[in-house]
Amino acid sequence: MTALDSWLQLATRRLAKDSVAQVHTEIQEHYESAREASIAAGATHDRADQLALLALGDPKTANRQYRQVLLTSAEARMLRDFNREAHAICSRPWLKWLLQLVPLPIYALAAAVFIDGKTDLSRDLVIFGVAMSLLVAAPVLPIFTPSRSRIFRLAKWFALAAAVILLFGPELLKWSWLLFSCVFPAAWSEWTRASIRRKLPVTAWPKHLYL
Repeated sequence: MTALDSWLQLATRRLAKDSVAQVHTEIQEHYESAREASIAAGATHDRADQLALLALGDPKTANRQYRQVLLTSAEARMLRDFNREAHAICSRPWLKWLLQLVPLPIYALAAAVFIDGKTDLSRDLVIFGVAMSLLVAAPVLPIFTPSRSRIFRLAKWFALAAAVILLFGPELLKWSWLLFSCVFPAAWSEWTRASIRRKLPVTAWPKHLYL
């Protein structure tokens, strides 16, 4: 393994395959350009190799910078998983519309327990049904611009937060550990989606990135 290969290995750690290929191409060009400039200035080939490598800078610093602007392996994996899920639903229109009916049994149960006099449970079921309605309706909403995307995400998290506050009420702090363990995966997923949106041009966003 050459010194350049070792540099590239460190600089591309945790990047997606396409990102790695892009970095390899760009760095190889920079390296060859710097090497040729050193040789033209009178340096030996070995010295030119050293100077060209030094010109690339610290590979660990480069890796941190690349992960800020290029897809990481984890982000690429999440993108593939979302694409598979979206394809599974979009390729079956009946399934997409069937999902819209999911909240109906919840509302029916809420009505039944309300008639039975269990008003608190009925209220909780209605809140849960409203939050669920927002989530299942997302795939069919006309959200195809960044501005609409931001509005929807704000509405989604506001509705979920309001639902949690209404459901737990005064005992919210008591059950905060459970809420954190349940919400953290969703929050982490949203953080990763935001990172992917920042790195991809809007024209390359699949539908689920708008949601």
